[in-house]
Amino acid sequence: MSPSVTPERYPVAIVGGGIAGLTLALALEKLGVRYVLFESQSSLAPDRGASVGLQPNGLRILDQLGLIDKIEQHTGTLQRWRHLDGQGELISETKALGYYQSLIGYGPLFLERRKLLEIMADELQDKTAAKTSLRVVSANESSDGVELALSDGHSITADLVIGADGVRSCIREAIDMSRTEWHSEANEYINTQFACIYGISGAIQGIVEGDCFSVYRPEATVLIFTGRNGTIFWFVFEDLGQTYGLSTTPRYTNDDIDALCDSIAHLRLTASVRFGDVYGNRSVAMKVPLEEGLAPSWHTDRMVIVGDAAHKMVPNAAMGANQAIESSATLLNELGNIFTTKDGGSPQPELLANALKRYEDIRKFRASEIVQRAGTICRAQLSHSGPAAAVRQELPSLTDGDWLVRGFMGLSESPVIDGLPVPPRGKFFGQAVEKFWKRFRARQASGFKTSNLELFEIEA
Repeated sequence: MSPSVTPERYPVAIVGGGIAGLTLALALEKLGVRYVLFESQSSLAPDRGASVGLQPNGLRILDQLGLIDKIEQHTGTLQRWRHLDGQGELISETKALGYYQSLIGYGPLFLERRKLLEIMADELQDKTAAKTSLRVVSANESSDGVELALSDGHSITADLVIGADGVRSCIREAIDMSRTEWHSEANEYINTQFACIYGISGAIQGIVEGDCFSVYRPEATVLIFTGRNGTIFWFVFEDLGQTYGLSTTPRYTNDDIDALCDSIAHLRLTASVRFGDVYGNRSVAMKVPLEEGLAPSWHTDRMVIVGDAAHKMVPNAAMGANQAIESSATLLNELGNIFTTKDGGSPQPELLANALKRYEDIRKFRASEIVQRAGTICRAQLSHSGPAAAVRQELPSLTDGDWLVRGFMGLSESPVIDGLPVPPRGKFFGQAVEKFWKRFRARQASGFKTSNLELFEIEA
């Protein structure tokens, strides 16, 4: 580009068009904030990847964005979770998932990631704001803004750059490099101890829509969710036996997929279904390393990261997408009306920097807890010792009420987007959580030993 050409300027530039990036884009559009989004893939809904789990905390925000009806057309809510040992024997079973729809307004669900992205991208009113097949090559911050150099040779300038560009985030790298008092690299805080095969299979007789399965055994194990018409979304987890830094994570072939899945084909899920039956009916299977970690710094004065770029977790808690959505909502809330001033000018640098700091302060602890929780569940499934073993050992004693109490506690801190209307189901969510805490605290104060299920007015 000629030095005499002034780069086009935007209030906000979003790097990455995944779930976090599209959440931000949809919200900014509804809030009347001009933005540009860059996605390196040729489509916002690429035909790659497998499934995504959405829980009430994420669904409430997606409902604010006008997406809930379209999402629910493509899936059904989860109902029952069976925990099995390596021989297929039942450790425990819970039907707590089946209560969520009536108790809090949204039931947990699974669907194809591509379908969710397609729904989100279709909802964008100004399709020209999203630029596909464009990669951000570099980000250079000054007191006046951030200049992004693009893979087509052009550049743009933005008042704020949001990195929603995944675990190998170029914006996170720019933030790391900007730290003069200390410098860190992703290899120091993101690592891989496990690999995962993500798969989708057609319905199989013996596995019912709404069922989930977790198998507990060392070395390699299985996690299964079901969607509409019995579609099976499955995960095979492999313990790699060593730790890799982000830059040295392994890459896998189709032969690697076949070898691992064949080694556990005998695992029994029901009286009539083994994992080999699920694998044999697959339409998608891809093996990837499972990175996990928390970035030490999430922002500069004009750059910030969300989603996997900030907090990468393994998929065992089905919280990765939901936490990306939560982080996006919290960031928008802290930005407040900084970008919606009537004069349309650039935001005051101090206000912007303070908003980014508040966002990190608010989100980091919760995200860290969930990264750790997901990792502990993964290690429990792979029969690790320590806290993971305690998770496995308590399973037989947990009731539906216990699961619901833990679930409601976990959902209590989830945000909404402050500047957007909360739909009726979202309001019901807030009322349900408030009602739960009122009863929980009243029980504590009274000393009465009512069951956890009774807190939700459910007969045991």
